[in-house]
Amino acid sequence: MRGVDGLELSAKRAEYLKYIFNQGDVVRTTDISTHFSVAPSTVTKTLEDLARSGFVEHSPYHGVRISRRGREYARFLIRRHRLLALMLSRHGLSPDAACREARSFEWYVNKSVVDSICASLGHPVMSVCGPIEHDTCCCCPADR
Repeated sequence: MRGVDGLELSAKRAEYLKYIFNQGDVVRTTDISTHFSVAPSTVTKTLEDLARSGFVEHSPYHGVRISRRGREYARFLIRRHRLLALMLSRHGLSPDAACREARSFEWYVNKSVVDSICASLGHPVMSVCGPIEHDTCCCCPADR
């Protein structure tokens, strides 16, 4: 999956999207600001960019809610991270090291490679980072 204009979202925007997804309903700008230790104005600019791209619905002074497109993309981001961390853990890295290392390069791994890794690992349901969803992966007939 790709973000704006066919390009991957920046790591910062993707992390915001995953955070918003994991929080559930409406998330306040101040909560995001506190979580990422950045100024609220920085958060607002990023949220406006994500809203223009259709990943979130942003209501200034009220908060942000993830859109359908944003939910699908966040699920892919989480799935990709968890599969890469699992792959690294199976090659000798500790769970913490696998998670950390996956974060350092996950942005360069596209969906077709993620699907190949998933297949090579036997379509696992659990990673060292948490459960792996398969609703948008290589093993689902709806995607074929």
